[in-house]
Amino acid sequence: MNTLSFKWVRLAIPLTALFAFPLWLSADTITGKLNGHECAHHGVSCPSARLDPHIALESDFVLMLNDGEYAFLPNLSRDIKVRYVLDTVQVEGTRHPKFNSIKVDIFRVKKGNKFVTVWTQEQADFERKALYEDGYAWPGQQVSPMSKYDRPAE
Repeated sequence: MNTLSFKWVRLAIPLTALFAFPLWLSADTITGKLNGHECAHHGVSCPSARLDPHIALESDFVLMLNDGEYAFLPNLSRDIKVRYVLDTVQVEGTRHPKFNSIKVDIFRVKKGNKFVTVWTQEQADFERKALYEDGYAWPGQQVSPMSKYDRPAE
């Protein structure tokens, strides 16, 4: 009888942990446009063009959603965001509704009628590790994980 109870407890603990995990922490694919945070906060779309000097004044850029709301992309650097400001982009990642943010796993930009992957967290991790940890910073020494994302999203 004791071993049966012990087996039941060993099974119940992982199942309880699984159900306690918040369901809203699932991967989402969200499409929108990149906009300056200050502009989004005030409900306007800016900059008005790629060469608009207003871009330099924006501290960060956010993903504008179709319903007028916006989401922060905290793990995507400002440098990546500023390259694709005003473009239609697709973000795949984990949405956090409390902080209105998305931890980006894959970042795609619309080119013509398809989305092309331009950044992945896996690629960024590989490059950081190559540069700072194991010394594989020279091109051609290892294959970047980006290659499996080079095909358009479906």
